[in-house]
Amino acid sequence: MFKILSLFVFLSLGQDLADYQDVKVVTYSNGKFDTDSYESLSFWIKGNKRAYIQYTRGKSTADMDLRYLGMDSTGGERSFKAERPDHSVFLMTPKGYIIKVSCPKDNYLKYFAWENESQADSTAAPIPCSICAKDEKDAMGMMNKYFLH
Repeated sequence: MFKILSLFVFLSLGQDLADYQDVKVVTYSNGKFDTDSYESLSFWIKGNKRAYIQYTRGKSTADMDLRYLGMDSTGGERSFKAERPDHSVFLMTPKGYIIKVSCPKDNYLKYFAWENESQADSTAAPIPCSICAKDEKDAMGMMNKYFLH
């Protein structure tokens, strides 16, 4: 919910500010929004450069910042790593328009699909998002450009 609120505040500042700051975000999620099983990964881009990654789990209002660790290759597939505050590492591998997220230390494996931020909270009216990926193709294009190179 905090992510949606932050996004709403940012969007209320207007399109001109988003253009000026050149801020973009791509969000992938797993599970149903606002439930205990919900998880999301938000990939932020600022000034045409990779900025940071945020992870949210459950109904939490707090995002967990992940530290980008760089490229990897598992089984010949391009991937990248991101470290959580507990020092466990997510390995993220794009597969078509989804991202396979694994953490061998925790025996964790899930698939995250692009989340349309304009429709993330089904209880509210859609809010157009000028900084978000337009669709899953645009989202994966940004992932390839900023996180897989």
